[in-house]
Amino acid sequence: MRKGKLLWSVICLAMLTLAGCGGGGSTDGSNDGGSQDGDKTLVVGMASDLKTLDPHHGYEVYGNMVYYAMYDYLYRTYETSTPEPSLAESHQLDDSQKVHTFKLKEGVKFSSGNDLTSKDVKFSVMRTKNLKSNTSHHTENVESIETPDDYTVKFTLKEPDAAFLVKLANNSFAIVDSEVVKEHGGTDAEDASSKDTAEKWLNANSAGSGAYVLDKWKQNEELSLTKNDDYWGEVKNDKVICKEIPDVNTQIQMLKQGDIDIALGISVDNVSQLKDQEGVKIKNYVGSTTTFLLMNQDEKIGGPMANPKVQQAVRKAINYKELLEISGDEAVLPLDIVPKGFIGGLEKDKNYQNIEEAKKLMEEAGYKDGFDVKFTVANFDTEGMSWTTLGQKIKDDLEKIGINAKIETSEIGVVIDSYREGKEAFLLMHWHPDYMDINNQLVFLPGDTVGERAKWTDTSNTKMADLKQTIQTESDEGKRKAASEELQKLLADDMPYAFLVQHPKVLAYRDNLKGVDYFEVQKINFQNVSIN
Repeated sequence: MRKGKLLWSVICLAMLTLAGCGGGGSTDGSNDGGSQDGDKTLVVGMASDLKTLDPHHGYEVYGNMVYYAMYDYLYRTYETSTPEPSLAESHQLDDSQKVHTFKLKEGVKFSSGNDLTSKDVKFSVMRTKNLKSNTSHHTENVESIETPDDYTVKFTLKEPDAAFLVKLANNSFAIVDSEVVKEHGGTDAEDASSKDTAEKWLNANSAGSGAYVLDKWKQNEELSLTKNDDYWGEVKNDKVICKEIPDVNTQIQMLKQGDIDIALGISVDNVSQLKDQEGVKIKNYVGSTTTFLLMNQDEKIGGPMANPKVQQAVRKAINYKELLEISGDEAVLPLDIVPKGFIGGLEKDKNYQNIEEAKKLMEEAGYKDGFDVKFTVANFDTEGMSWTTLGQKIKDDLEKIGINAKIETSEIGVVIDSYREGKEAFLLMHWHPDYMDINNQLVFLPGDTVGERAKWTDTSNTKMADLKQTIQTESDEGKRKAASEELQKLLADDMPYAFLVQHPKVLAYRDNLKGVDYFEVQKINFQNVSIN
């Protein structure tokens, strides 16, 4: 992969010299932010794992950045976890805490010209629920949806959900044009998982009411969006181009030259290359994306990694202090499933490593002399930090307790598919919250989404189940916080994961932009960025 990245860098730099390998810039370091016809074009450089443009199938880190641009939602979230109304004009919650009634903004049109009404909201949510896709679990608690009139929607939940309004800001609740999606094979019926065929069409077209409509998408290369002239809000740019630039050094060079406006791949390690760079601004954030190790609980798949004492030994063998050093000043060590910034989030002591204790656990597990295991590491970065770098660090640490982690690399799409199917014995993965609430993190528990991927299916721990229930449903924030802390302490020595580091985020962009901010759910809110 190094040779491939180097070749890409050479090719792209050559293109920059000849014709400007980017959007609205030039190779002399200036950037007017516009294309030749005078339209304002925002150009973003990134290395994404984007696999689909169908918002009801999407489950990748950069998905919501695109979905937020093309589709609208009842609520959105920005710099905090507090949901802000978008298409919801009002909200009422009944005494049972299970019935949510919304009044919709009137006069909103899809890019097709169709009016957005309550039937589109119902269709969209029921489609997600019945697709049984990676994002469907967000809608599982929805028991029914009623549409008393064109601009009223009533959700009845199976049980109270303290995070429901926050969830509405996730792409699983993106509102699509029901008429158009049906015309192209979409359905919200119970058999949608086998009968819905709209994803292919939605990968080449958009059916939303958002600020932008899809122009074209070539996976792993480029995505372009154009302004939706019928959008009900303000849109400050005519076009957005997202370029897949896997090599961080190429992103830096293109940003310096003005050939991209925003670079999303910059990390604390390479941001020094942009220090005092004329025309470039830097912002630093505490991110919420966490890297972790998954150890498969199915002995037929995980082998020795399925042993709980081996899992404890792995957690004890890691040098977390060094992880902090290589990840940067703003990095955080979460105790386990709850990142800093979420209610009750606890941090791990940087001196958590204990090699002697780890060796003792290995001996108790029956592996005093160690063992070999395949260690799957994708060719990917988290916030500019190479997974192969992290993987090598983990390999080196585990060698000290006799585990020979034999690294096998592959492209991120291949690894994600295998991970989601629960086929990996031992792998490095990252987790980015789908919505900014602790309930999102409960997918790591046994029997839930990530738990299933680790083959952690034993749900007999009643204490864990009770804490989960409290966190999910309790409206009292003090009680949720206490339950969160107790759950994390319970999990610390009883889970098939080793949580590594919560990565810092560095955002670099041209100084002729205004309104540039990084949000954990949608990343860059394109419609708020202006080019001067």
